[in-house]
Amino acid sequence: MPQRGDYVVDHSTAVPPALPWVGRIRQTHRDGTVLLITPTGYAWTAAPGNLRPATDGERAAYDAQVRGIRRERDALYAQLRGGVRS
Repeated sequence: MPQRGDYVVDHSTAVPPALPWVGRIRQTHRDGTVLLITPTGYAWTAAPGNLRPATDGERAAYDAQVRGIRRERDALYAQLRGGVRS
């Protein structure tokens, strides 16, 4: 059974030609469904039958997107505080 923090792919989100979404498990429910979150913070509930473990590449891509979003956020905060001038 998937655990909190695991990276999984939800095949129910695939709409060809788009690939299915990769999410991290935020919460597991008694009925077996899980609450997943994207790198951008969007959360959704998925059924366990639609999930598979993410590959190393999928996990790396997820983490890279999270790092990019954090860098952008930090740069914006610095700019708003006057730490960066354009």
